[in-house]
Amino acid sequence: MKKLSVIFCLLLFFNNTNVSAKSMDKQTVLAALTLNIARFTGWPEGVFDWNGPSIKLCIIGDNVVQESFAGMENQTINGKGVQILNRSRLRNLSQCQLLYISGLERNILLQVLFDLKGQPVLTVGEDLAFIQAGGMISLEKIDGKMQLNINLPIVKQSDLVMSSRILKLAKIFDYRHPKK
Repeated sequence: MKKLSVIFCLLLFFNNTNVSAKSMDKQTVLAALTLNIARFTGWPEGVFDWNGPSIKLCIIGDNVVQESFAGMENQTINGKGVQILNRSRLRNLSQCQLLYISGLERNILLQVLFDLKGQPVLTVGEDLAFIQAGGMISLEKIDGKMQLNINLPIVKQSDLVMSSRILKLAKIFDYRHPKK
């Protein structure tokens, strides 16, 4: 039943109907969608053996972005607790399973994504430029609706698996990592 409600929530946000996220705070919506997308993602076997029993969700962004994720520490993703880690310093990001990035300058973003290349870290950002820089997933508001963009080759390169349910809702891109 819980999976059905998550699917319904995703359908509401990504459907081409007139459902709008105007009345909801943008960052809160993005935070909730990030967790729901992670519920439809599979990580390679053994990732959680060496990284502990919880999913480490790392946040790079300003206070508004960090606060939008603050209440999600009690959530679970695929039976694992969520541990929220705010990262003001861009170190040890490979210890995260889920990385939400907001507001990085392009050259720093390129370096972060290049450093994570091939590692099982699901990267989520807020616009198409994030996908073009080598990010995996972007959530952007277009005409009052949330658009889910997935850079499928980068997801596969990191040995992550996206559910076909989420892929049906997404616009699929094929951007490789830009050269440094």
